Amino acid sequence: MKTIFVIALLIVAVGLISSIGYLLFKDKTIPVELSDQAQEIDKVVKLIDFSEINSEFPFSAKIPKEFEAEYISELKAINIYNPALRGSNNIEKSQLYISFFKASRFLTLSTVDITKQDNMIIKGHEAILYEITKKDGVPNFAGQPGWRNFKHQALDIRLTKDSPSYFYSFAYVPDLGEKTFNSIIDSLVFMNQDN
Repeated sequence: MKTIFVIALLIVAVGLISSIGYLLFKDKTIPVELSDQAQEIDKVVKLIDFSEINSEFPFSAKIPKEFEAEYISELKAINIYNPALRGSNNIEKSQLYISFFKASRFLTLSTVDITKQDNMIIKGHEAILYEITKKDGVPNFAGQPGWRNFKHQALDIRLTKDSPSYFYSFAYVPDLGEKTFNSIIDSLVFMNQDN
């Protein structure tokens, strides 16, 4: 009987101490420090919500901090450019060009040659990475970055399995580099989806 009384007393004491601890510290927050790597990343990238630039682009991504993004209404495209580069306009400073189309399947322009095509999955979405070159004799693409007229890579991502679906094409200037492009793509977050 004495043992049961001691155990009951210990349980009450532990419960009382826990309650007092909770009341004393419930409003205090413990600061969480970002790792050095996370802090370094935040110094070099910024998050862009493309749907705030134009609602037809329902995703966000992290781009290099020095880059800017603009909507080109006549082309229904987003130009991501580096303002520090030389050029008479932002299209000449383009690093990444995002356009879209609506279709039932992946499409390519008849005005380009495809020298490489890799099927993949990006954030749960079907995608194809193309290496393309504008065909000889075809006029330059009006209003688009000059580098789009030469060999470059473009990643087409299918938004949904619906038919038709929106497809988003992310083309990048070769000088940007595959590592930077992949970092941008890896940071993509599609709206209203869990990925």
